[in-house]
Amino acid sequence: MKKRMIKLFAAVMSLTLVFSLAACSGTAGETTETSTTEPPVVSKTPQPQSSGEAVEYFNRVMDAVKTGKPAVSPEVKKNVGSIETENAKLKAAIPTIKKYMLNTKADGAALGDDLTNIFPIKGQTWASKLTLGDVRYASCLEALKTYEITIRFKDEKDPLPLTSAIGKAYDIVDKASVLKEFEKAADYIKVDSLDLLYTGCYILCSVDRATDQVLSVTYILNVNASSVVTGTGSLQDMGTVPLALKYDSRITYKLDWTKPE
Repeated sequence: MKKRMIKLFAAVMSLTLVFSLAACSGTAGETTETSTTEPPVVSKTPQPQSSGEAVEYFNRVMDAVKTGKPAVSPEVKKNVGSIETENAKLKAAIPTIKKYMLNTKADGAALGDDLTNIFPIKGQTWASKLTLGDVRYASCLEALKTYEITIRFKDEKDPLPLTSAIGKAYDIVDKASVLKEFEKAADYIKVDSLDLLYTGCYILCSVDRATDQVLSVTYILNVNASSVVTGTGSLQDMGTVPLALKYDSRITYKLDWTKPE
């Protein structure tokens, strides 16, 4: 926002200088009227001021994505880092384990397609059921043509899909499903216990002020996982050891509401 205002100010000053020079070099009787200024955007909804208003507005415009069915283009980035274990063989197997866990495939959709299983929350007709009590804070800043919404979440341990604070806005799975995901690495390890702490999670959402249509939304998810694992197969002789890792993902959905002429 600050950078945009600085650039706008610089552009206005440059434009003023150009007009000043033109006025000095022109001859009497020469008049040129050129206007390239766009009319100001009129917001369809007044700017939400409080965290509660920002959350309510976010819920409304996000749910409208499901019913409005714009084209959806997802971009997924995932990483597993800060892996801590004292076992040398387990450390050596980490690149292979990552390969099983870091699937970045995501389906997009064309304009008019059913978004029930494409756009969060997948499998639901709604996209967000957040309340003020679910978030650390929420803000809605006015930009040139958009509202820029930020929603930051409180840390949450072992959140449940659909009912927990994070589960009301993110596509997440419960601990049982995570343990099932680890079964993909069963040739190397078996997970005996698992604790998940979702920390520093937040959502960024850009909304067209004139139409209240979401242009893009980004889900940032950070998870600290602590577990006890037992070696299997080629790692059988490592025994049972503690394992801690950090998982993070950044999923951006870009939306196109343009209808063919």
